[in-house]
Amino acid sequence: MDALIDLSPAVPCPQNFNLAAYVLSAATKTPHKIALTVYEAGIARRYTYAQIVQAVFGAATGLRQAGISAGDRVMLRIGNTVDFPVCFLALAALDAIAMPCSIALTDREVMVLVGKTQPKAMICDPKLGLAGFDGLTLDSQQVQQFQNLFPARPILGDPNRPGYIIFTSGTSGQPRAVLHAHRAVWARRMMWAGWYDLTPQDVMMHAGAFNWTYTLGTGLMDPWTIGASAVIPNTQEPARIVADYAGGRGEYLSPPPLEFTAGCYKSLL
Repeated sequence: MDALIDLSPAVPCPQNFNLAAYVLSAATKTPHKIALTVYEAGIARRYTYAQIVQAVFGAATGLRQAGISAGDRVMLRIGNTVDFPVCFLALAALDAIAMPCSIALTDREVMVLVGKTQPKAMICDPKLGLAGFDGLTLDSQQVQQFQNLFPARPILGDPNRPGYIIFTSGTSGQPRAVLHAHRAVWARRMMWAGWYDLTPQDVMMHAGAFNWTYTLGTGLMDPWTIGASAVIPNTQEPARIVADYAGGRGEYLSPPPLEFTAGCYKSLL
């Protein structure tokens, strides 16, 4: 079999760039399309692109008012719920640096990571608060209250600047903090056709944890960037049952609609 090799240069990343603005840019074309389905406890909760955009940039406004600024490191201790991408992208919009960690870690293990990276703040699931952390602490329910605020404008800048930190698994030693630039998400576009033929018509389901780069990229940021739909199971149900819901079968419970000013997201992206 002949190998196909494309040696043409990749399209360069824009010089004025923001990860969150780029990932959510497809929302301007399909605001009412389902962007995310989170399957949990027998219910598939669906969120449109318009809802996600308002939630992300509204949360960015609230996080900024709470004291988070560009360059601040913020630990995320949130599972596979809609709160994770909202917080992750809201921080990117502010030019803050999200640092997701596994919810399977113990408090002691999380404090080791805190000692290594010195985050200014931490956003936790209410069940996963960390008493030993002396920085700014918010729980994800507080951030939910920010989502209807007037949306913040994402901060554009050098695509090479720090964007987020992912911790390695630590299976071969202590977990290491790996810094990713904002442009890391732009580089993923080369995989859309060459790796898994992703299109805007696709529904992408990934069963991994959000703090894993593979899930975060393949399961969430890639589908949203191209305008597809992402499905994240937060459940121990069999895969075939989750697939039924992802494919449009079963009973759905939509979340309470976010207050949304039509067209406001178009001026942001």
